[in-house]
Amino acid sequence: MTTYSHTVALTADFGFNERIPEGRRQEIRNSISGLITQQIDANTRRREAAAEERALADALQEPYLDQLRNSTRGADALRLAAERGRTRTLDVRELTPAAAENPSRNVPAGAFDYQFAPTRDFEGPPTRVFAIPYDFHWFWHDLNGSPPFNQIITDDSGRVALDARVGNASGATGTLVNAHAGYGVSLRSDRRVNCMARSFRSTQDFGIASAGLSADATVEAGCEMTVMQAGHLVTMATDKRFRGRVSGTLNTPTQNYEYDTGGFGPGAVIEVLWTMEANTDYELNVGAWVYAESHHGIGGASAQSQIDAKVIFMSLWQQ
Repeated sequence: MTTYSHTVALTADFGFNERIPEGRRQEIRNSISGLITQQIDANTRRREAAAEERALADALQEPYLDQLRNSTRGADALRLAAERGRTRTLDVRELTPAAAENPSRNVPAGAFDYQFAPTRDFEGPPTRVFAIPYDFHWFWHDLNGSPPFNQIITDDSGRVALDARVGNASGATGTLVNAHAGYGVSLRSDRRVNCMARSFRSTQDFGIASAGLSADATVEAGCEMTVMQAGHLVTMATDKRFRGRVSGTLNTPTQNYEYDTGGFGPGAVIEVLWTMEANTDYELNVGAWVYAESHHGIGGASAQSQIDAKVIFMSLWQQ
């Protein structure tokens, strides 16, 4: 059984609005660190399961590879597959520089969120709308892998952009990138209330992967909304923008995957519901993630996972 160390990302970065007092800042750091630990543990279990599947596939394929190695044509084909894997390039895409951003500060909140309001048990406009700039931002990456090739967090525009590259992709430094970043607001009520929260987001997403014989590559990206309380995950919702996995086999020595939204567009409506206890601090977080992983075989593997998101505002209903 393949196992991976459960390394906690202690290098998480935070930025706070000046209105947040120092004592509350440390509570937020502790709370987000609790979320990081849970997400890394979940990802570690997923990677271990995938490693077992890879080991089984390799074992089933090995007798056929031995036959190829023992024949002249087969050995030549394997050498060609290896050479192509080392030289195959990936058509990577660069993030728009921060200097070229179009700020989203002037987007009218009510123009977008109200049309989704009359659902479940909540009706009418939100109780509160949180606009840019938010109370804090956060960024972390799984230390079991490499940091993203690029990350951009711009408090004044609500932008959070992540670019993950692995394997033979230009600029890659490893075989795993698992990175998350986003914004949050601090919540508190003097009475016990039922809550629903949503966010209006706009994203541009791109994923590409290529794998040669006996190799594989995975890409994934999306947006997430979480509610935390004293380091405990209260509730969570995700909007997975794409996920692709490719692997080269004897029947299909090379596989490729590509996903491209072709521009910015609103993501799926995601919402979280929970009960807020009286005189208790909570954190409402909205962010984005990228995941890219590759494993070389006889052929090479490479991947890029990229998301460029703007968290335009967050809405909260209470009753």
